[in-house]
Amino acid sequence: MTGQPGYTTDQHPRILEGNDLKALAKYMKSDSCRNVFLMLGAGVSTSAGIPDFRSPGTGLYANLARLNLPFPEAVFEIGFFKKNPIPFYTLAKELYPGRFRPTPTHSFITLLHSHSLLHTCFTQNIDTLERRAGVPAHKIIEAHGSFATQRCIECKTPFDAEKIKKAVLSEEIEIPRCERRRCRGLVKPDIVFFGEGVCLSFTKSYGMADRWSSFQISSTGLSAIYEMQIY
Repeated sequence: MTGQPGYTTDQHPRILEGNDLKALAKYMKSDSCRNVFLMLGAGVSTSAGIPDFRSPGTGLYANLARLNLPFPEAVFEIGFFKKNPIPFYTLAKELYPGRFRPTPTHSFITLLHSHSLLHTCFTQNIDTLERRAGVPAHKIIEAHGSFATQRCIECKTPFDAEKIKKAVLSEEIEIPRCERRRCRGLVKPDIVFFGEGVCLSFTKSYGMADRWSSFQISSTGLSAIYEMQIY
């Protein structure tokens, strides 16, 4: 494995013959490629036109002054949401699924699944583009949650997808609330906010590492990653 300090070829032998599609296709057709794990970061979604959170000048956090937030991250802070959900739903209207199309990367994930090679796709993205591309929900682990489902933040009762879509995309945003008369709590998509724990499906995935035959990391800023390769 070249380009990674502290690692040698003996420790991590290369699997691909080269860094091109031909080499990748050859490996996918081989008997060695069986359980492929993917980890997707924000770059996969930015190529679809969805802004990331932290890029200076163009990221979501850099363009939230209009929402009069005490600090940019407050838009995804559960305590602030309980006090004032309007900024989040204003932003959600701009990011809501249906405005953006899956990319070639998402099509590649679907291809892996169609050939029974995909074991699990981990994603840091909340936009549901993996699902829109045709990847089954049971093959996806959304580390930060997503817009795919929603529920009351108080009683945890699921909320109808079409109803929240209508509320969010209406000309004047309607803040969705739980339909249980004794609750009427705020409803939000199952996106992990600051102050909430990570998704249960993500924590349950910790024991999967011994099952993969290959692991691909794409467009994520994990500090331990020095290059994007399949090993």
